[in-house]
Amino acid sequence: MDKIEINKLFKDAPMQLTLRRATFDRLQIRPQVNYRGRTQDEVFFQKQDGANVEFEVVRRMDFEPEGVFEITVVYTVRRTLNDEFVGQDIDYREMLRTLTAGDFNMLCGNVFSAMSLVVSQLTQASNGIPMISPPVYCGIAAKPAENN
Repeated sequence: MDKIEINKLFKDAPMQLTLRRATFDRLQIRPQVNYRGRTQDEVFFQKQDGANVEFEVVRRMDFEPEGVFEITVVYTVRRTLNDEFVGQDIDYREMLRTLTAGDFNMLCGNVFSAMSLVVSQLTQASNGIPMISPPVYCGIAAKPAENN
C-alpha cells in the first residue's frame, strides 16, 4: 500500500486526548556538574476499534549525566478514520516509522502542547521555576541512524 497522507487518513472530527500517566522523580543535583537536559517523544500504535484508532504518546525528560529530575507524561490519542479507509488493512506501526515531525504534529494534534503544560506544572510545583518543554513533537529516543 502506498503511503497515506495523515491529513487524508483521519476525519477532521475532534480527537480525544486522555492523560494516562504523569510521573515526576526529583533526583540528586551534584555540585559542579554540568547537566544536559533531554526531551524524547515516542508515538506507539495501540489499537483499532472499527473506525477509531488509538495511539499512545510518551514524552520523557531527563538529564545527562543522571540527576536533577526525570519526567514521563503519557497520553492516549484517539482518532476517527475517514470512511474510505475503514476496513482497510493499514499497518500503523510501519506508518509511524515513516512519519516526519510535521506528520506527528498533525496526527497527534495539540497533545504535545498539553504535555508541555503538564511538565511545566510539575517542575513549577517542585522548585518554583516551570520548565517549558517543546509544544511540538521532539523525536524518537531510539530512532535508528540513517544509512548513507
